[in-house]
Amino acid sequence: FQAEDGIRDSSTSRGLGDVYKRQVGYVWINRPDKKNALDADVWFGLPGVIEELDNNEEVRCIVIAGKGDGFSAGIDITMFMSDFQINEDMSSTPKDRKKLKNQIKKMQDAFTALSKTTVPVIALAHGHCIGGATALISACDIRISTKDAKFSIGETKLGLVADVGILQRMPKIVSKGDLRELAYTGKVFDGDYAEKIRFVSKTYKNFDDLFDAGVELAEEIASNASNIVQGTKQVLDKGEDLTTEQALDFVQLWNCLLYTSDAADDSLRVDLGGRRI
Repeated sequence: FQAEDGIRDSSTSRGLGDVYKRQVGYVWINRPDKKNALDADVWFGLPGVIEELDNNEEVRCIVIAGKGDGFSAGIDITMFMSDFQINEDMSSTPKDRKKLKNQIKKMQDAFTALSKTTVPVIALAHGHCIGGATALISACDIRISTKDAKFSIGETKLGLVADVGILQRMPKIVSKGDLRELAYTGKVFDGDYAEKIRFVSKTYKNFDDLFDAGVELAEEIASNASNIVQGTKQVLDKGEDLTTEQALDFVQLWNCLLYTSDAADDSLRVDLGGRRI
């Protein structure tokens, strides 16, 4: 991963540099020569990069995107073959199976780090965003893409049951019928179709338009009181696992215990024209 200060063409070293611009953190998948395939460094480097941004009090929103022609071509097949110790006859011992289970859990946790942030995460998908990359962005709060972006639950075509979160998160995003069709067939679908089924919120003609829209959205979110945005995210996330009554009780407690008048005072200093008083 490469974390930057929000200037698309700025030059920074790999890892974390000046990681925010106007209170937005930007994370890039930066293997364009490999179609941004998710190797071990990228996959398991994700939680640390996200955590550092999330812990930065100046960062109020995170944007994740891919360098080059696409977001990501999915899992790097060399990692799949080596880390999962696939051999020609697909044989393994009980010890191998336990190791495999632990490896899958580690891979799942890497994407879960995106969904567990205190600040919102926006994914900008263009070009190929297939297989593991589709699962990755399903863990984000908001997804937008180019019209010609390509998505898939491609594990089905490989003879695998998708196991890094797409089958668990996508039912909360799209209808059951749409999900099952895509999961059972493993077919590739584009940005226009993704918008139709609401997997992405909006689509754009090209990456430049997509990036500009992502920056504008992230900065709009970041302009609001940080504790209120974070509280709203927490209430929404918790609400997915609660009944409506329980979720209402939770937001009561949140506002009673964690609400601060500073946020309201700041918001009330905006007149009807959107200008600060």
